Amino acid sequence: MTKRWISVVATGEASVAPDLAIVSFAVSGSGKQLAPTRDGVNARSSSVLAKLRDLGLAEGDLNAPDVGIHPEYDYRKGQKLTGYRVVRQMTAKVRDLDRLGDVLDGLVAAGANEVHGAQMSAADPSAAEHEALRAAITAARAKAAALAEAGGVTLGGLARVEEEPSHGPPVPRMRMMAAAEMASDAPTEVAAGDLTVTRQVRAWFDIA
Repeated sequence: MTKRWISVVATGEASVAPDLAIVSFAVSGSGKQLAPTRDGVNARSSSVLAKLRDLGLAEGDLNAPDVGIHPEYDYRKGQKLTGYRVVRQMTAKVRDLDRLGDVLDGLVAAGANEVHGAQMSAADPSAAEHEALRAAITAARAKAAALAEAGGVTLGGLARVEEEPSHGPPVPRMRMMAAAEMASDAPTEVAAGDLTVTRQVRAWFDIA
């Protein structure tokens, strides 16, 4: 007798509190001469990094590669060089989320003029991932039972289950804030919220 199954795909979710924020920001400047423009960006970058160290961030949590240099041209005049834009993109890991607002305010006050936001994450999301998988299997069983009832068959046990490919949990981001807004007198208030971990399974159930 040919074996018969019901196959379903189901999703489960679980929440985990973030305990790490990766802040992305930059110091940038434009000018007609490369050397003074680059020197100005480097000087402000050094001030920003010094401020972050003063706020207690570890050296290993600061990432500050060299500057990027972008010549600027006026194509209306036969590609005439008009100046340079110099950008130093940087990131900082903030492990004490209670200090995140201070970090954002501090880096802007010290000279960062581009703030791209903070990406929240959890150092160990494995417990939430397992909870999401259990929720997905429970949802799969409920979906299979509904299909079996609609089809007039009897649902049996779980015969096979596979986790569907996943790109990882969605990571909430803080809204992007203009430097001018962040530089106001009011301190930046940050609400980290929870991370939602999503897992999907495909399950096969025996039917009679």
